[in-house]
Amino acid sequence: MKALEKLFELRRSLDTYEREMGFDKLSEVEKSVLEFVVHSKDANITRITKDAYFFKYSLSTIKRAVGVLLSENIITATQSSLDKRSMILTYNK
Repeated sequence: MKALEKLFELRRSLDTYEREMGFDKLSEVEKSVLEFVVHSKDANITRITKDAYFFKYSLSTIKRAVGVLLSENIITATQSSLDKRSMILTYNK
């Protein structure tokens, strides 16, 4: 019971932070992708899909989330200098 109470407190705090940062309009998968991009060096769609957290999402769902973040100008995609097929995703601060 205490664990569930603590979990709800954390969820409420997270909701407050997301609202303050202006990310409350994003879907859960969009927020997760954004957090992965901020957390990971050289993030790209392939790396996102290979992370165990994202196994529950399809490739098209992840691509759609990246598309929303790009169109909202929250992240930027830049061609990798190592692999021209890869687009590196970065957070626009």
